[in-house]
Amino acid sequence: MIISPRHGFVFVHVPKCAGTSVRTQIATCDPDHIALANPGTHPVLGRIDYGHIPLTQLREHFPTHYDYLERFPAFAVIRDPLSRFGSSVRQLLWQYERTPMTMIPPEVLRTRVLEVIDQVADEVDAPSAPMIFFARQRDFVFDGARRMVDHLVPIEHVADLVGYLSRKTGTPMDPDRRSNQNVDLRAKWLGPLAYDVNDALRRRLPPQWHDRIKSTAVRLLASRKSAAETSGILDLPEVRSFVSRTYADDLALYRQARTEAPALIAGFKSGDLPSEAKAAG
Repeated sequence: MIISPRHGFVFVHVPKCAGTSVRTQIATCDPDHIALANPGTHPVLGRIDYGHIPLTQLREHFPTHYDYLERFPAFAVIRDPLSRFGSSVRQLLWQYERTPMTMIPPEVLRTRVLEVIDQVADEVDAPSAPMIFFARQRDFVFDGARRMVDHLVPIEHVADLVGYLSRKTGTPMDPDRRSNQNVDLRAKWLGPLAYDVNDALRRRLPPQWHDRIKSTAVRLLASRKSAAETSGILDLPEVRSFVSRTYADDLALYRQARTEAPALIAGFKSGDLPSEAKAAG
């Protein structure tokens, strides 16, 4: 989550919805911005991912941040649940198991994905830090029955959101920048080396330099399909059935975001956004 008191808006970072691509840029527009990011230990909640806090937890344990959410217009990017599930699996395997998805043999990957499904089923209502990528998108938009995020941006319109925030804040931003992409390398043997080099560059270079180098490398080394698509896990009947059952509300939310998109995009261009959801009740 990024809160900009100077410019009067909140960006809610829904896990695996291109939030890093937005958050890393808008953090530069306000030197006094308030950020929740990175895993850490909370005195009550224990180990959590501070970058992804469901709104019921935000209200109970982060009342100051929640107050900003109540007062300021809020934005969030929303994604199709099936593609998001594949991206979440890829993130889990890499971040916590240091294993590129595309390097896992198909049958081994299928077995691991079925194990992940069982774990998600157990934790989806109260996910642990490693499983927060699989939390329902709805939990970052609604607090109970109350919608707290005014403007839902379908993932295909991320560039429109970045362009609007760039104009609103007077801060140069790149609408086409993409961070933490779910890519499929053409030469699979390059996977471990590419990930290690990327991590080293991210730690040592300014963010804009790292993004430029990574974007060039992705264009040269990666296919147009995501790692999850290429792996075949999104075609598994067990995955499709689980996603349709578990994330039915998220699918409805994504459809709603797409329905609202034309008015929102027109508002981005004119600077006159549709009425805020919270203000409208």
